[in-house]
Amino acid sequence: MGKAKIIHDDSWMSSLSNVLSGFLYDFTSDGNYNLGKLKHSDVVVDGKHYKVMSKLLVSGRMFECFRLTLEDDSENDTELVLRRMTELFKRQHPECSGLLAHEYELYKEMNLSHNDGLIDIVDYIPEEEVVLSKLVPGLSLDRFVEQNPEYYFKRRTTIKMLKQLIKTVDFLHKKGLCHFNISPENILVKMTEEHDIMLLNIGLAAAYNKGVRFAPFLTNGLPPEMTNAEPLDKQTDIFEIGQIIKYIINVRKKDPTRASNHLKMIAMKCTKRKREERYSNVREILKDIEVWEHKYDNFFDGK
Repeated sequence: MGKAKIIHDDSWMSSLSNVLSGFLYDFTSDGNYNLGKLKHSDVVVDGKHYKVMSKLLVSGRMFECFRLTLEDDSENDTELVLRRMTELFKRQHPECSGLLAHEYELYKEMNLSHNDGLIDIVDYIPEEEVVLSKLVPGLSLDRFVEQNPEYYFKRRTTIKMLKQLIKTVDFLHKKGLCHFNISPENILVKMTEEHDIMLLNIGLAAAYNKGVRFAPFLTNGLPPEMTNAEPLDKQTDIFEIGQIIKYIINVRKKDPTRASNHLKMIAMKCTKRKREERYSNVREILKDIEVWEHKYDNFFDGK
């Protein structure tokens, strides 16, 4: 840990810019486009210098992400993402201090690197409390739907996406980790014709391991056990997979020929309020997806 480092430019021009950035951060709605001190910094990884280019759209209330590009464009075949907690979130949730460090430790300890369904974490810089990851071009699932309003999740693509998601979650479960934040914001649709998907991080596994109660800062549609402060387990991830399937179903409904009773049945079983009525593991979901893959559907009218 900590091989990478950030070198700040402390010139008077940089200081003035930082003051102005801080002023704008405090007096704008959420500071979404504030690069702050990062704008005048080098990020050094394996002896190579990266520049902070822009803020990425995958940023949210909890984290903000920045695209890093090699200073020498002639060899710019690798881009990185710098992720840190937002200042507002850190003030609101001081109990989350150190979670990025623990996420990096879990990632390395559990040997999660080079999995096709997970973004590869490169390093953690403790002095700055930031994680560095490989940049994979694409859009989060919610942004993908927003920017592709006529895309209705073709059957073949839907099956492939769900298989990829389920296999990645199964990989985490076999490692003894649960994600606990499988949401459209955390699923990356890669910028390819095949629309492959990846999970952007290992979710709230680090928070759960540290005993942080994270339900208050999550969105609506949570599994009942989260809102009731009950212990969480693999069935919690299964509920969230069901929510993703419902999300896809709602988009598919815009084209009635894409509506699927079988897919709806899978989503309903995933999201049963009682955990014992859900699938017992994600491999069972995969089997039902494969059944759908090899059968003709009875379409409903999508109402």
